[in-house]
Amino acid sequence: MARPIAAYLFLLATLVVGSAALNALYRAHADRMKLETGQAEWIWYTRQISEPRPLHFYATGGFELDSAPTRALAKVFVDRSHVLYVNGARVGSGVQKPGHPLALYDLSRLLRAGSNRIAIEAASPTGIGGILFALDLEGFGRDAFVSNGLWRVDLERSAIASGARFRAQVWGRPPQYPWGYPRMPRPNEVR
Repeated sequence: MARPIAAYLFLLATLVVGSAALNALYRAHADRMKLETGQAEWIWYTRQISEPRPLHFYATGGFELDSAPTRALAKVFVDRSHVLYVNGARVGSGVQKPGHPLALYDLSRLLRAGSNRIAIEAASPTGIGGILFALDLEGFGRDAFVSNGLWRVDLERSAIASGARFRAQVWGRPPQYPWGYPRMPRPNEVR
C-alpha cells in the first residue's frame, strides 16, 4: 500500500514541477513578445542625480547606409519629452510617461545613402528619465539601429548637427523600472 501512495506523490510532484516549468517558459516567451525594441537600451545624460531639477539635453547616434531605404520606422520613448531630428531635420515631438505607448515616426524620406545622424532632444522636469530608440529599416530588418552605450549626449544644441561629445549612461534593457515594456500604439493612438 505504501508504494502506490509514494508513486502517486512522485507523479503529483512531477506534474506540479512540470507545469511550473511550462508556465515559466510561456511567461518568458510572452515577455519577449512584448519587447518591440529589440536590443535597444534605456540611455540618459547622467546617473548622478543628487536632487530633482530640470534637465534638457541632446542624445545622438549615427550609422551608415549603402542606399536610402524606402521604409524606415522609428520607435521612440522618452520620459518625459522629446523632439526627434534626423540629419538635422525636425521629425516630430512628444510627451511620454510610464504606461504610454511608443511614438512612431516614418523616417524613410529623411534617411540617405552614406552617413546618417539621429538626434533626440530630451527634457525632464526632475532630471530623471530615459530614452529608448529603435529603428526598423527595410533591408536590415527590425531594430537595425538602437539606443545603446555607443550613443553620445551633450547639453549643447549644436549636437543636432555635429554630434554629442559625451558617452550616454545606460540604465539597461526593457523591462526596466518604471517603464516596463513600452508597447506599440493602438490604431486610435497613432499620430
